[in-house]
Amino acid sequence: MTLVSNIHFIHMKKIISCWFFSLFGCLLLSANPGITLEAASPDPTLAVRGPEIALTLTDDAHWDPEEAFLALFTGSQAEKPVSKRTDYTAIRVDREMKVSAVVNRTVTPVPVPGFSEVLELDIPAGGFVVIASDADHQTKGLRRFVAENFRIGDVMKLRMNGEICSPADIEKLSAARPRETLELAEDFMVTVSGKTYTVSGTLTHLQKTGNYRLVAVQGEHSYPLRIQGKTRFSGALPLHPGSNYFQLQLQADGCTVDTQPLVVYAQEKNDAEKELVMWVEQFPNARVLTHDQAVADMIAQVKQAGFTAVALDVKGPEGYASYRRNDLSHTPYFTATRNPSKKVEDNGFDLLESIVREAHRAGLRAYASFNFFTEGNITTGDYAVLDQHREWEEIVQRPEDKGKLYPMSGSSRGKAAAEGKLLALAFVNPVNRDVQDFQLLRVEEVLKNYDVDGIILDRCRYDNLYADFSYISRNAFEDYLTMRGKKLDTFPADAFRIDEEGILVKGKHYDEWITFRSGVICEFIDRVRSLVDRYRSARNPNLKMAAYVGSWYEVYYQNGVNWASRDFTYNDLLGFPESQLYGTAYNQTSYLKNLDFLIIGTYFRTAREVNRYLTLGHILTCAEVPLLGGMSLPDLSPEDQGTVFGASLKNASGLMIFDCCYVDWDIFPGQMKRAFSIQKNKK
Repeated sequence: MTLVSNIHFIHMKKIISCWFFSLFGCLLLSANPGITLEAASPDPTLAVRGPEIALTLTDDAHWDPEEAFLALFTGSQAEKPVSKRTDYTAIRVDREMKVSAVVNRTVTPVPVPGFSEVLELDIPAGGFVVIASDADHQTKGLRRFVAENFRIGDVMKLRMNGEICSPADIEKLSAARPRETLELAEDFMVTVSGKTYTVSGTLTHLQKTGNYRLVAVQGEHSYPLRIQGKTRFSGALPLHPGSNYFQLQLQADGCTVDTQPLVVYAQEKNDAEKELVMWVEQFPNARVLTHDQAVADMIAQVKQAGFTAVALDVKGPEGYASYRRNDLSHTPYFTATRNPSKKVEDNGFDLLESIVREAHRAGLRAYASFNFFTEGNITTGDYAVLDQHREWEEIVQRPEDKGKLYPMSGSSRGKAAAEGKLLALAFVNPVNRDVQDFQLLRVEEVLKNYDVDGIILDRCRYDNLYADFSYISRNAFEDYLTMRGKKLDTFPADAFRIDEEGILVKGKHYDEWITFRSGVICEFIDRVRSLVDRYRSARNPNLKMAAYVGSWYEVYYQNGVNWASRDFTYNDLLGFPESQLYGTAYNQTSYLKNLDFLIIGTYFRTAREVNRYLTLGHILTCAEVPLLGGMSLPDLSPEDQGTVFGASLKNASGLMIFDCCYVDWDIFPGQMKRAFSIQKNKK
């Protein structure tokens, strides 16, 4: 029997995806041709892609008479879209893909918004406006989608045929007068080996009589590219090791008519063994891995597929342990779960002990993963230890609560989760020293009692941007500011506040607040590293410490995590939405120096998008540690697995597969062979 047959142990990210589909299923267009609008994911750590909806009109001057539509307008429009009607919902998005205005938004889902706002939105330079209209807000879904899924400050995406695109790409398609454009053959962000990169692509709408020139500009240097028949271009660009930033400029008669950023990461040749990690999540595998033979069979399959290691969730998101020797924390074993759907008979089996023994017997490494700052599942009411430590729970300030502070379980979102309307985990406050100390007890009892090859930090972060606003955090933030000669006058407003419309209003110390939170996580990981080093010196000189993070670094500041190198230098061509953050102070909160390798979750459906975020990972980490791409099997079609896996084997130091329970062992070995062939051929 294969592990994937236990499909009722479905991961939370799939539940969220199904919930979105059930609500907006008729509107999703993630795999079909066309242009889609993707809202920010409520929790990208559970579902990296947000809810998605297909556009019906782009830059259509005759939009107003239409009854049902979702229309996008770029700067190619001669006039901004204006209407005296108030029954639309709409958003304005700037060049950094941040929502800057919302018309007729609902802070919390209600049958029908007030529809009191008149539509009059300027189209920002490099940005766009989206307008939704339909006959019935509640059932048709177009206006409702816009009203409920976008808020000011959100970072959203546009996709064309499933791939991320820019407003400029849309504008090129819909311009009233076709204009000269250039398009890259590969992505605008790539990883290569060697000292040169041959860039190529296509040119469209070049005039027969025009005098054209195409150059790649890098700082003060300019490299001419060859134009072939006014339809194609190519040219070799010199590279230095690391990050290389170019801007391609198409010029007509001396004037620039189109531009395209190009970011190339040139990596050194690395012949080191690739690390391939098979993730074993706690509860989804619990009913299968109940005895040594089941573990041995799983390990044998993993090894045969070419993997070098397994990683077991030894502390799951509900707070339960996957090990028995808990003499320091006394954390209950996962058979003590209160969730009937996850209940496993307690036969005394020690899952971690068995996995370590069987992995080592097969010549594989065994890593122990900890869900650090989650201590329960609000949706299912399952808490291993949090009921005894309710003072640990994070205090949140969320848009739905319009500025009021609540423990997460008492917030509007927490109450909705408890009613089964959505999924929410119970995060605890990373600033709380008691919380930190308890997590360290768990790490130490694993290092002391089990021969693991290393630990992996998972969910070692804040829940999201809206936590934590407890008195402990307030006092710590005040001390942080005082040390820097600054004063906290009003909390939380000096960091940010949520107003009566559910809009985030930045305070005078917003950047310092973001940096403070990242520093909290960095300092905790310093403590974890010290503990690991103590056991490395005493017991295992090869003991490793890694982290598992989201690859979407451009918004990961919201979780209080800085996994970039302290040597990372921001470049405007990266287009991060909060670019002002990435200076000296924020760089000092990096915890990369404490890691032996880093896994970034590249939960994307195409090799192109995986490669883009692996390249960003290389740029951010500056080759300080080996980088592994983490792939989510539920997000991939079986036929695409090998190609996507191959992207990570080719352009990174290895691969992590999430999760063992989703593997179809009838097809998976063949997909891995395909991935290895991509790595070998470098094509």
